[in-house]
Amino acid sequence: MRKITSKLLLLILVLVFSFSLNAKGTIRGHYKLVGKTPAANSVNKVVFEEFMNFGCPHCNNLHKASKDFRKKMADKVEFIDIPIVFRGQDDSPLRLYYVAKKIGKGDLIKDELFKASFIHGVNVFDPGITNYLARSLGISKEFQKEKNSKWVNRQIRDGERKAAIYGVSGTPTVVIQQALKMDIGPYGSMAGFVKKVPETIEDLKQ
Repeated sequence: MRKITSKLLLLILVLVFSFSLNAKGTIRGHYKLVGKTPAANSVNKVVFEEFMNFGCPHCNNLHKASKDFRKKMADKVEFIDIPIVFRGQDDSPLRLYYVAKKIGKGDLIKDELFKASFIHGVNVFDPGITNYLARSLGISKEFQKEKNSKWVNRQIRDGERKAAIYGVSGTPTVVIQQALKMDIGPYGSMAGFVKKVPETIEDLKQ
């Protein structure tokens, strides 16, 4: 009886040790692979791409929930915002965002576009509204000059191309390190996602 117990204990120890070895190389989180699987503990600065729509209430919730998270993780994560539009929406807020980003006011415009949609209840996909926002925030001259530039058109096309590659069908969609398309639903809320996604990031970091 004593021998059987010893063998069973040894088997349990081997299984636990094997599990520990396997778990060490895994990347935590809820996600679907849409690119080459990144190796654990291999990335210097993690790329965090967020597809958003300025009329999407869930995007607004993630925007509000992630402000402190983005500040705290700025040295570890490269945050890339990719605004997109749905069928029938004008792309003027995307143009305003990219022009603003070029002159260092991207975060300000992003904030104001969400406020316009969800606090003031206006249609930010109306070119008249985006023109008004540009004037009120002091970037009307730059916006009118640059909004139809080739580089702005290229940014919009690149966003559409990436959305197609990753299979983005709704917003917000977060893709980490060009491979991990995060499934936000299982986290319960945007705040829950923001609280737990640092685990995924830490597993990728060197």
